[in-house]
Amino acid sequence: MKTYLLLFLQITFLNLYSQENYWQQNVDYTIDVSLNDKEHSLTGFETITYTNNSPDTLKFIWFHLWPNAYKNDKTAFSDQLLENGSTRFYFSSKEEKGYINRLDFKVNNITASTEDHPEHIDIIKLILPSPLPPGQKAVITTPFHVKLPFNFSRGGHDGQSYQVTQWFPKPAVYDKNGWHPMPYLDQGEFYSEFGDFTVNITVPENYAVAATGELQNTDEKNWIASRANFRWEPETQKQKNTYGQVKKVTKQFPESAEATKTLQYIQKNVHDFAWFADKRFTVQQDTLQLPSGRIIDIFSFYTHYQYTSWENAVQSAKNAVLLYSELVGEYPYNTVSVVEGPEGYNGGMEYPTITLIAPSADVKMLDKIIVHEVGHNWFYGILGSNERKYPWMDEGINSYYDALYDSIKNNKTLALEKLLIKTKAITKTDQPISSTSEEFSPINYGLIAYSKTAWWLQYLRSQIGTEAFNTGVQQYYQQWKFKHPQPKDFKSSIEKTAGTQLDSLFSLLNKKGTIPDRKPTGTKFAFIADIRKFREYAKNPSQNLITFGPAIGRNYYDKFMVGAFITNLKLPPSAFNFFAAPLYATGSKKLTGLAMGMYSLYPDNIFQRVDIGVNASSFSADLYTDADGKKVFTGFRKISPSVRFTFRSDDHRSHIRRYISFRSYFIGEDGLHFFRDTVITGVDTSISTKYNVIKSNRTLNQLKFVIENNRVLYPYRGELKIDQGADFIRPAFTGKYFFNYPKQGGLTVRLFAGKFFYTGAKTSNKQFQTDRYHLNLTGANGYEDYTYSDYFVGRNEFDGLASQQIMERDGAFKVRTDLLADKVGKTDDWLVAVNFSTSIPGSINPLSLLPVKIPLNIFLDIGTYAESWKQGSEEDRFLFDAGLHIPLFRQLINIYIPLVYSPVFKDYIQSTSSKKERLWKKISFSINISDFNFRRVGPGLLF
Repeated sequence: MKTYLLLFLQITFLNLYSQENYWQQNVDYTIDVSLNDKEHSLTGFETITYTNNSPDTLKFIWFHLWPNAYKNDKTAFSDQLLENGSTRFYFSSKEEKGYINRLDFKVNNITASTEDHPEHIDIIKLILPSPLPPGQKAVITTPFHVKLPFNFSRGGHDGQSYQVTQWFPKPAVYDKNGWHPMPYLDQGEFYSEFGDFTVNITVPENYAVAATGELQNTDEKNWIASRANFRWEPETQKQKNTYGQVKKVTKQFPESAEATKTLQYIQKNVHDFAWFADKRFTVQQDTLQLPSGRIIDIFSFYTHYQYTSWENAVQSAKNAVLLYSELVGEYPYNTVSVVEGPEGYNGGMEYPTITLIAPSADVKMLDKIIVHEVGHNWFYGILGSNERKYPWMDEGINSYYDALYDSIKNNKTLALEKLLIKTKAITKTDQPISSTSEEFSPINYGLIAYSKTAWWLQYLRSQIGTEAFNTGVQQYYQQWKFKHPQPKDFKSSIEKTAGTQLDSLFSLLNKKGTIPDRKPTGTKFAFIADIRKFREYAKNPSQNLITFGPAIGRNYYDKFMVGAFITNLKLPPSAFNFFAAPLYATGSKKLTGLAMGMYSLYPDNIFQRVDIGVNASSFSADLYTDADGKKVFTGFRKISPSVRFTFRSDDHRSHIRRYISFRSYFIGEDGLHFFRDTVITGVDTSISTKYNVIKSNRTLNQLKFVIENNRVLYPYRGELKIDQGADFIRPAFTGKYFFNYPKQGGLTVRLFAGKFFYTGAKTSNKQFQTDRYHLNLTGANGYEDYTYSDYFVGRNEFDGLASQQIMERDGAFKVRTDLLADKVGKTDDWLVAVNFSTSIPGSINPLSLLPVKIPLNIFLDIGTYAESWKQGSEEDRFLFDAGLHIPLFRQLINIYIPLVYSPVFKDYIQSTSSKKERLWKKISFSINISDFNFRRVGPGLLF
């Protein structure tokens, strides 16, 4: 008992001591601003009263000029968007960018100079004409002009819909740790000083404005109240273009009024101010009585597009205010507004007393987002922690409460999020909760800063009890509202009510891995179509999950194949994973199928992961029909053990991946042996051709080193591969680089260089036996897929559509010369080729007229090989082909139409096809299942 009393007194003393020594600056604003909706600009004048409550004399003040984050593609904001997988801003037009200028700072009416930040153009240093001692105030004034950007991130405009956020010159925070200047970022929020705002906004009078704080204009209040039933529908008009063509043009916004109005908003004790303006807004309004009896106003602003889904937005906001007021502390302001954001805007963004919400047709999702964003009035708005440095203190704690709301209202838990967090932990790609916003990878920012923090708080509550937890949060709120709490302050408040030190629990913030949880046991089975089973697994995971279901397949020989699959693949992954799909082929009447097994290790050393596995497959690969009409199917059987070492990257935001792998292929193949059978009967002699099926085996070893950078801007990949088999070694390098175009699409450049070596002396027999391994300038066919790694519709066909399939290998030309005994460009020496593929803009893409979006590229292949450089050779040293390329399903399927090519290819095509069928027969296609990169679908899909 004495120990607990002593601990309680110690925590209380430390808490009081920290409070007595706590100080923070105060910054009051008076801003006059007017909107020019023709130029999408703001003209303003700002008066700041800066009170130095620190014990230090200030000689300068860092200012944030965050609109300059949109000024060019060299800002921290632009760089981070690229890292996060978006080129939208990087390639934006001059008209879409934004900036702030026309600044003229004066301090106490004396002109003050500024200095640029050494790195960021959206930060400047204001040099005070005279030092500002402790306890003194400085009045800082400046005019400013803002060119609003297109809304790439939180603020800007979309047409004449305006989201005016992070828009005025704003002092950085100065606290006991010094100055906190920070560039504007998309991933990573803010840290600002509290103060009082008086803002006068001038707009054309038919704009509805939603803003931080309380509207002071009585006439405008009445006009806003009249917008409850307002609807504005887009108007469609017919217009003639310069060519005389009549096209329908939709007018998205009503005309702006000539007259203007000036609206005044006042709000005390906040650290930011945002406002939104749109001529199309419908406005719903209601009041809410708080537990204390105080009545506040609730508003929702939305357009006709969201009329149905936003009907209950006001109620959602009410639910949020009541929940947080009851569990955290009563809402201190007199108004709450939720505003619909523009199309393309994701999620939501909070500002004091107001939040911007992305359009959503999902009513339940909209309700949850509104609750989360309104909840930020507590965790960010009232408790002003450093969001950039400690994102868990606002996003994470807030996520705990919206998860609590979701569980109460919709009986939902963090089940899926926990599975994903465990997956990241097992694969050792997670990060500590205490990481800064800039350190998090995009997927970890959402999973760790938001969901894992919520999970940790649930665990903390379970350890100290719900009552102690709730009381601790409430004391934290009362003690630190309108201040800048640090992590230790939150810890101190919880420890005080828990009556014990919680070092071990709070140490989890600094650790990777999962939150302590029930260890899963047992095995669950799920049919692939039974969604209920997967939901049950998510809520109550077992150690193993066995999924099964039907499997189908098809190729030219086996025809339709039907069977089943079984796998233990799940989230989080097991150390050993398997997949098996036995099939029955209706064509060949044989058992076919494929299977894989993989054991994965995640060591804490130079390697991120080590994968040890084996693949196996068996399918038919050819068909022979004899003179009696009997069909003989020949096929292959493959077993391929492998090991792959993926190198670790200490930068979680890096897109670079490096790995080295070794794989062996043990392949058994069927072949036909033909022979003459002579039968002598009396004076008659008959000779017939007979055959028998022979089986052969071969082995191939493959060493591969790969480095790839899957960044969104100029991604590249390099692969050095060495194949070794009986009598040969085949080293080859393949490099790919993608050059982005500003308006989508780009140019892909591929370089290949390969060399073929015989082990021992070259002989005719070795040359014949290694034919399928030789380097190819033209498209490799199914026979030349010597590892059976690509899917071929008809692997050994020489006629029809199936014969036109190729694979991207070696020279990767799109023309085919398969009917020649010695294919053009085939060599057992060396080969070099370069391939280009450029996208065609949609404006000149003839396929854009189709109802389905289909891209169109132009390809060009240039290559050379050893034989063309030998003395006395009459072959062209450089060969080429060019034509159209139609990539489908993110380049999973590719269709090539060669149009121009070297004379040797022209001669081949003319000699093997009639003029009528020539265009069709020279078309080729590829199916790139084995090389398909899921990062083309989305960079966040893979862990």
